Amino acid sequence: MTTFKFFVPLIFTTTYLGIFFLRVFHYGFIYERPSAIIFECIPTVSISFFLILGCAIVEKPILARFDKVIRKGKKDKDSITKEDVAIAMDSYKKFDIAIAAGDAIGFLLGAGSTAIIESVKGIVSFEPLVFLIIELQSVGVGFLCYTLNVFLTKKILMANKMREVGITVSSNLSKNLTVAIATCVYISLMNMITVPINLIKHPGEHGFEKFLIYALIGALLTGAVCFVIYSLLIKKIQRTERETSMKLLEETETLANATKKSAETSQNQSTAVKEIVATMQDSTLLVGNISEKIKHVTSLAEKSLEAVMSGKESLQKNVSELLSIKNTNQLTIEGIKELNKKIASIWDIVAIINVVADQTKIIAFNAELEASSSGEAGKNFHIVATEIRRLSDNIIDSLKEIKERITEIQKTSDLLILDSEKGTRQIDSGYESAQSLETGFESIMASSNSTADSSHEIQDYVGQFTSSSEQIFITLKQIADGIENLSAVTANISNSSENVRHIASLL
Repeated sequence: MTTFKFFVPLIFTTTYLGIFFLRVFHYGFIYERPSAIIFECIPTVSISFFLILGCAIVEKPILARFDKVIRKGKKDKDSITKEDVAIAMDSYKKFDIAIAAGDAIGFLLGAGSTAIIESVKGIVSFEPLVFLIIELQSVGVGFLCYTLNVFLTKKILMANKMREVGITVSSNLSKNLTVAIATCVYISLMNMITVPINLIKHPGEHGFEKFLIYALIGALLTGAVCFVIYSLLIKKIQRTERETSMKLLEETETLANATKKSAETSQNQSTAVKEIVATMQDSTLLVGNISEKIKHVTSLAEKSLEAVMSGKESLQKNVSELLSIKNTNQLTIEGIKELNKKIASIWDIVAIINVVADQTKIIAFNAELEASSSGEAGKNFHIVATEIRRLSDNIIDSLKEIKERITEIQKTSDLLILDSEKGTRQIDSGYESAQSLETGFESIMASSNSTADSSHEIQDYVGQFTSSSEQIFITLKQIADGIENLSAVTANISNSSENVRHIASLL
């Protein structure tokens, strides 16, 4: 059932019962016209009907928004948003505004207009005192009807629906009960005042007996109304409190079990954290040792980098020297080859000399023959020719020796070229090896540099880790102390939960 469908029959019932209750006192006691209670109620009933209808029209959109939020919450509590809570609370607060206005106007105009209507009809003259008493009595009954509507619809139905979907709201039912009792007492006093008014003004015969009868009827009617109101409120409050106590009992039992488990968990956590603290202590010492090792490695990496850099410089010098030797050796080879070319040209000269010597020898031989045939005149010429031939023979012999020496020089030069070329190849191989070694040194230097940088970074990270470990260690110690305190608090909560559960079971 929606809240609106519950509210509309309730406001009609309470309003018309209140009006009937007032008409009994007004027409039955004050004006002593009991037939008017039923047969002349059309104006009052009509005025009240339209006021109730207007109140229902005002309340419908308010309660429709409220019921929409409740339906959404019953499907899924987690779907309720802050906006939904605000709508529900706004509807809860605005609900009784229209009822208060409707009941005030309805009872003041509808039920409280009896004195005016009677004077307009000419049945009695208008009396301000009677009008005031009727209005005060009507206000009391109207406030009682307002209290019933607010109590049953807002404080009970709407509040319970909001709690079902997880929206917290305070009903304060005891305050409503106090207000209802005070209103019943006020109405009882006003009802008893309306009984003797007409009897005092018109005592007549049997005035005392009539007073007793009226007083008894008024007391019984007032008592019945007060009893019904009080019983209804008490039953609703008791039912609500009983449901609340059952929920409280269930929640306290759940809380007691949860606190017991929480205490066990806290104890386990405390033990675990203590173990973690001990582990962190060992880890901190280990990190300290690692930090020292990293410092040593960093120092070695820096020294290695320096050594590699020095080695690279020396190697670069060696490479430069090898290149210089290679160039010098190449120049030597070229010089030897040039010398071979010149020696080859000497062979040509030797060959020419050899040819000249042979020709000279032949010429000298012919000259000797001519000198021999010339007699005494050619004797001196014969001597010269003989000497020339001897010189030619010596030259030929010297040329043979020169040829042998040139041949030896050529062989030595060829061997020197071969050895130089072999040396050149070895120098090239050494140069290439040195270049390869230089590349290797550059790679080693880059690795050493990277190692040194990484060692510095690792050292920084280890330092940060050491600081973090110390902070974590301090925090873990604080957590361990907090968990021990939590365990003690949880134990106290568990005991308190048991006490609350016992108290709830007595409600």
